[in-house]
Amino acid sequence: MTASASFAAETTAPTAAPLTLGEQFIVRAYAGQLEGMAITNVIKAKTLGIAVNNSTICVALAGAMAGEFVGHNKAEGLDAGKKGETPVRRLDIVAYTPDTDPAVAVKSFKDKDAVALLFGGQVTDENNAAAVRLTLAELAKDNYTGAIFLHLTVAAKKWVDQAAAADSTIADYLAKKDNVYALAVDVEKKQGHVKQMTYKDGKSEAKSVFETPLNDGFLALFKRRLIPAQ
Repeated sequence: MTASASFAAETTAPTAAPLTLGEQFIVRAYAGQLEGMAITNVIKAKTLGIAVNNSTICVALAGAMAGEFVGHNKAEGLDAGKKGETPVRRLDIVAYTPDTDPAVAVKSFKDKDAVALLFGGQVTDENNAAAVRLTLAELAKDNYTGAIFLHLTVAAKKWVDQAAAADSTIADYLAKKDNVYALAVDVEKKQGHVKQMTYKDGKSEAKSVFETPLNDGFLALFKRRLIPAQ
């Protein structure tokens, strides 16, 4: 299955009214919870770095993902405290601004089991794609061996594919990795999927490694999220 087929939900024809900003946050609460569950239950990461832009929509997504992730790891921290030990810092988040140096961001992620790329929201596609490319370039430079998790929009808009096509170092790095994952939504089947991604020979492919049913409340909002505001 190709990545374009896997993420067909991105082009689902919108109906009804555009989402309010509050409803946009609700969609990201659902998506972040699902992505945080994927980080914990599918990737089985115990430590996580999140790279996110500073738009309110993506920050809401990052908060939801982080909350789900932290909820699964609080027992270890409590146990360490009882033993008089310093708890492991399991979560780092870098919110990108125009002045952010991706090299500094990636440095804080270097020891994490997984790094999530959460870009989209109210930032332009051009700027999001550039942030993804620069972050991947730094991960490649450091030969980061942990898992990389792509938010649905990052995978659907093929910003990783574009980065690989523009930079042979990124392409070579991704071609060796078998631990790149992405979220996908199948609206017709009412399912959320975690896809294992491969990037080789200029092509991306996706294989579903986890699926879960989605509730109608989320799907109703998800279908409306592409409608432009009036």
